[in-house]
Amino acid sequence: MTIEFIFKGNKALSGGELNINDLPSSGGRMDLICRCISSAFFLSHNIREDTIFYSVHYGAPNPPVALKFVGKELKRVSPDERSIALFIKKALEKNPIKIWKKSTDGIYIAKKDFKELILEKKQNNYNIYYLHKEGKPIEDIFNNGNIDINNSNNINSNNINSNILFVLGDHIGIGEEDEYFLENEIKATKISLSPVELHANHCITIVHNVLDKLKEKNVKK
Repeated sequence: MTIEFIFKGNKALSGGELNINDLPSSGGRMDLICRCISSAFFLSHNIREDTIFYSVHYGAPNPPVALKFVGKELKRVSPDERSIALFIKKALEKNPIKIWKKSTDGIYIAKKDFKELILEKKQNNYNIYYLHKEGKPIEDIFNNGNIDINNSNNINSNNINSNILFVLGDHIGIGEEDEYFLENEIKATKISLSPVELHANHCITIVHNVLDKLKEKNVKK
């Protein structure tokens, strides 16, 4: 099973002029993207090789630009924000084209937008979940490995090897247009992790925790 995350950064820098000493302002909340990457991949003494993380940058000077981080290929990256930001800066300094271009091991850049990435996953039969406070509780979706009969998009013990995509936004959200696209065109399942607003990196940690428990349960069967 591959677990993937797509993060929409409404003001995230799309060029290489990133000030490593001022990630929130100069990078359009690049600090949040760095924390998301850390949460997506890093364990105490290991890295999640089954995870892929995308960030789509809509800030100046060349939006949109997408970055892809592949867990099983990542090398030399540390979990701290500064280390991750240095690798992001190097990637953003490249001239993106429509196909993925490798920057460093496990990190790629392309001239792709948010909808394009989502559609690619939809065409490849991913289970797509949109993380939103007003969604259905994640406990109801991932009900101890049992499928919710009211929703064909759910994962269960019989399709634990399915590829899963989680969509999340920054402090601004993903916007009305993209939210309509997800809910009405893609038919993504809207799920909630908490009754209160959470930072995106916290959401990633909770998702991993839920799926870790589900995978462990299925291994023991």
